[in-house]
Amino acid sequence: MDSECLSLLPSVCEVLADSKLLPPDDTSLEKLLDWFKDLTSQDDGQSLLQHQPCLLQFLYSVMESEVVDPIIFSFSLKLAGLLAAEESGFCLLQEKGVLVSMFVPDGWHVLGLWKNASVRCGWLQGLWNMLQHPPAMDFFCRNGIITLVLNLQNDESLFITSLTNQILAHILNCSMPRVLGNDTDSTAEGQALVSSDWVSVTTEIMSHMSRSLASEDQAVILPGLRLLAIVLTQCGDPLKRLLWKHVLEPLEVLAIRKGDSLTPPMMAVLQAAARTPLYIQPECRVEALMNVMLYSRNTNESVLCAASILLLEKCSEVLKSRATDVILLPVLCITGTQQHFHESDVLSGHDLLLDLLAQRASCISLLTQSLSSIAELICKKKSLDSVSIRLIGSAVISLLRICIGHYPSTILQVGNFPHLIGCCKIQRCGLDVLGSLTVYEESMDLIQEAFAIILQYMQSPDSHATVLKKAHQAALKWFSICSPSTDLWRFVSNDLFSVLKKHVCDGRWEVRDSTLEFIAQLTSALKGNSEYTEALHTNGMISVLFTALSDVEAYVQASAVAALGEALTTTNLPLCTSLQEEIVSHLLTVLAQDAESFPRRAALKVFTSWLKIPQTFAALDQSLSSVFSLGGNDCDWEVKIHTLELADVLMEKSLSHCPYAVQGYEPSERCTEQALNKLMDLGTLGLLFKCLFDCDRPVSQKACALLLKLRAFMKQTSHTDGNDLALEICRYNWGEEILHRYCSKRPEQSDCVSNDDEVSYEQIDIVKCDPCWPKEISLCKILDVLDLDEMQHTLSLSSDHVINSPRSLMEDILFVAHQSEDNVVDCY
Repeated sequence: MDSECLSLLPSVCEVLADSKLLPPDDTSLEKLLDWFKDLTSQDDGQSLLQHQPCLLQFLYSVMESEVVDPIIFSFSLKLAGLLAAEESGFCLLQEKGVLVSMFVPDGWHVLGLWKNASVRCGWLQGLWNMLQHPPAMDFFCRNGIITLVLNLQNDESLFITSLTNQILAHILNCSMPRVLGNDTDSTAEGQALVSSDWVSVTTEIMSHMSRSLASEDQAVILPGLRLLAIVLTQCGDPLKRLLWKHVLEPLEVLAIRKGDSLTPPMMAVLQAAARTPLYIQPECRVEALMNVMLYSRNTNESVLCAASILLLEKCSEVLKSRATDVILLPVLCITGTQQHFHESDVLSGHDLLLDLLAQRASCISLLTQSLSSIAELICKKKSLDSVSIRLIGSAVISLLRICIGHYPSTILQVGNFPHLIGCCKIQRCGLDVLGSLTVYEESMDLIQEAFAIILQYMQSPDSHATVLKKAHQAALKWFSICSPSTDLWRFVSNDLFSVLKKHVCDGRWEVRDSTLEFIAQLTSALKGNSEYTEALHTNGMISVLFTALSDVEAYVQASAVAALGEALTTTNLPLCTSLQEEIVSHLLTVLAQDAESFPRRAALKVFTSWLKIPQTFAALDQSLSSVFSLGGNDCDWEVKIHTLELADVLMEKSLSHCPYAVQGYEPSERCTEQALNKLMDLGTLGLLFKCLFDCDRPVSQKACALLLKLRAFMKQTSHTDGNDLALEICRYNWGEEILHRYCSKRPEQSDCVSNDDEVSYEQIDIVKCDPCWPKEISLCKILDVLDLDEMQHTLSLSSDHVINSPRSLMEDILFVAHQSEDNVVDCY
């Protein structure tokens, strides 16, 4: 703790304890608590209390006050818990009577405080902070605090109930080793002391959990299930086994109880139990409970249960097969392929399921849950051995056909589902599953059908913009696994490009944008494929992309820029120079004239991607100087960042390709000088120095990093001052700042400059007019004068080290306390 904070802390404590003054906002108090937490982690609570008696005085003042703000009281509870987190601090606070006064609410002076949710929350957090050692646990057990904690499990605040469950699990975890007598750190005397109180508390918690689960009130059952899931996740095996015996019977009753809100927490409990040794113990009946849950719920909940079961690492093949069937049942039933099921239990509710599927709301809910679960399982690469991938793919494709109004003949036998036609939700989920199936080798048999249905969705004038985007994503995944063939490129040339060109001119900007993004991604994915490149350049797609550069939407323009950039980088054909020049010219126009920042950022990214190609083209080389000038003077900081990234690539290419005479020797001086001169001629060095003093920190930070890289290279080449590159700094608008720093470090070199520590800018103007003063300064000297290491450190700190410092925080609290309520603004 620095001396400035030490001097402010007594005043802050005095302000916080004064009920007549305006209390700080919650955020400021939480930040102050974070600072105290850091202090107590460095030193124990007793030492902090001894060196800062104002803290103890503050706690006394809050306890004895007849009028106290609930926010301040909550803060004092959390602070007391932090100070008591170490045994030494706990003993001091207990000796002073602070803990009983603060954590036993019966002794509170101000009635009604307990009704305030922030006070109850502060009380719980203070308890949790404190319960980190045996003396604190003893205090908790002997003062009957457990009753209050258990009552808070049914609090109206979800945050409080969650915090309560965490504390109860923590108490069980800490007390169980001692209760069971296997705590190696405790003495026989200590075991005797805890034998009654600790056992009583643990028994009360487990009995409370059992009663909660056996309740008829759903509001009581839910917190009990959540606590049980936490205990099974966080606590040791002996406790899990003991607790499971208490709760197994009520859990068996809950497994067959129908209730929408009970299914997720019940499955969370069973999932937690399945990850413990309880799963392999037959008397614990974990898998039996899962099986009951699978078939005792309504269809929608059964799908949820099945998805949870299939996500388990350990699961019997029988249960896994049943869960897979349950997930697939809605999709296969609606497409008429349910005859593939081999479990009679799954089909027992088939007629009821068809009734549900015939109703729009329940049908969409069931299919969405089923498709989402299938996609999640595939994404997590969970095995679906009990059913073939071709069956799933065919069913999904049939469902997608239904949703677009194309009924397969098999569907007519089952019944029509007109409410699915045009349903965007099912279409999106179905396309997600169709795309995800490409991770399986068996999906190769479905390529033609997959591309056919995707094309149908792209061609349909009724397809929603979000559905088209999903179709694009699915197409990319199928393109990634198919081997090039004549039929495929015919499909691309004749069908795909035809519909894409229409979509680029669609009236919906979202469709135009996602189509251009798709073209760019597809071109990148098929990089180097001559057949695709030929199709791209011979079907009029390039001219369509040029047209999109003039779109009224900035997002669309940016996507068009990216697509054009990919079209030029992925070609293996000998493109004519005129096309290269035309694309470069258009992008320079975008940089110079476009009012929106998104296209300008995209243009810089394209130039960078082009420069990364081993073999660049003449039009690019000739444009770099203009790009650096336009990008460096742009008003958008992200454009400047992308310009610096372009400079980084150019520096890497120019400086790292200098030939070495013998391995391990320095690069030749001639090559180095040529590279540095090239960087200066293109404006790269001017860009770095200009951006170094930019008002946006990320820009300055990036420029500083590149100049450090350049300085390291200069030191490696060991240039002498005579051969070093010199810059005419008077030509640049950043030269004045450099000259100021240069004069400050070398005042003796000019009679015009005094020998003071600081050189004024008026003196710099005199120096600039002095004909005797050198107008050029070597690059090495500039890099040395700038003190880049210190600048990098300062830039990395951002403004948080000042704005969010403890001193700044305390000053804000003191300032706010003496303001009227109308003038206070929460600056955090």
